[in-house]
Amino acid sequence: MRGFIQSALDHALTILEREQPFFSLGSLSMYTLSLIAEIPVILARLLLVTIITAIVLVIENKSTSTFNWLDLALIPTGWSMLALITPIGSAWWWQTRAGGRAPSKREQLVYDDAVELLQAHTDHPLPLPKRWFVIDTPQPDAAVCGNALMLSRGLLETDHVPAVLAHELGHLGTPDGRLTAAINRLALFTSPFGNSTAQDPEQRDAPRENQRPRPYRREAPQGYGYEAEEMLRQLLYGFLRFLFITSLIAKGGFGLWLTSPAWGAYWRKREYNADQYAAHLGQADELADFLEVHALIHDQPVPFIWLTEHTHPPTELRIDKLRNSTINEQTPAAPGTSAPATSDTRPLTA
Repeated sequence: MRGFIQSALDHALTILEREQPFFSLGSLSMYTLSLIAEIPVILARLLLVTIITAIVLVIENKSTSTFNWLDLALIPTGWSMLALITPIGSAWWWQTRAGGRAPSKREQLVYDDAVELLQAHTDHPLPLPKRWFVIDTPQPDAAVCGNALMLSRGLLETDHVPAVLAHELGHLGTPDGRLTAAINRLALFTSPFGNSTAQDPEQRDAPRENQRPRPYRREAPQGYGYEAEEMLRQLLYGFLRFLFITSLIAKGGFGLWLTSPAWGAYWRKREYNADQYAAHLGQADELADFLEVHALIHDQPVPFIWLTEHTHPPTELRIDKLRNSTINEQTPAAPGTSAPATSDTRPLTA
């Protein structure tokens, strides 16, 4: 028995040591903060499932159910927490929603050449994605979610693939990818009622006197029957409105909205760290060139940026740090001091 326990502990320690780069105090703290802020969402889901279960039981003329339907309300939260351990399913779902496709042979060769170039700059294995796909957009773009990587066709047609790939690997080798998958799973779907409150274009800007008159409606006779019917109608309307508001909360994302300034600050720091990882792979100048050509032109002033969910720092500051890192690597070490270490390419964590 003692041997079995010791074997189980050794196996657990092996797993923890293997997964240690994908966990950090910063990432776990941010996720925990968002999860606490999502408590109203969890309660709303429990309430909706309770109401639906009660309606089903009334229709089936039953008092109890053999299945605990309340567990369904906790599935999205559990699915989100699972992504921190293993982002299984994230790659396929992300590719499907983004309209991605498998790379062509030519695109695969471009990717393989970039990986070979980056691997030549380090003795450590690169944190390569478990799966990568292409989206057919002409704009150079790349992103990471879970253990998957997305590259745009526009990026693969440029000479900046190694630099951008090095930056994205800086996210893949840290908790960033799994954290992205986890927080994305907190929200079920975007609201399908986004345009339901939009006014008729012909009516929206028209003066009141020019608006189309409402159809004539005959007033119902007053009396006890009418008052009871009107009360029932108001109760039904209030119940449906309550369900609508509850469903909007239950879809998730409330905690992310509430903690958006903290998330913005966190992700801006992570962008700098990913840039630093690209610099360790010898791509500082190349990544700076890419940012100057493709990103700097899109920068706009962001007032009170620390109060926003803006995820990227000013491009000019990123370029400045990348250029300075190149200068520091090329500067000879002073007598009696050691040169800057550039061979350790382990991704920096928060």
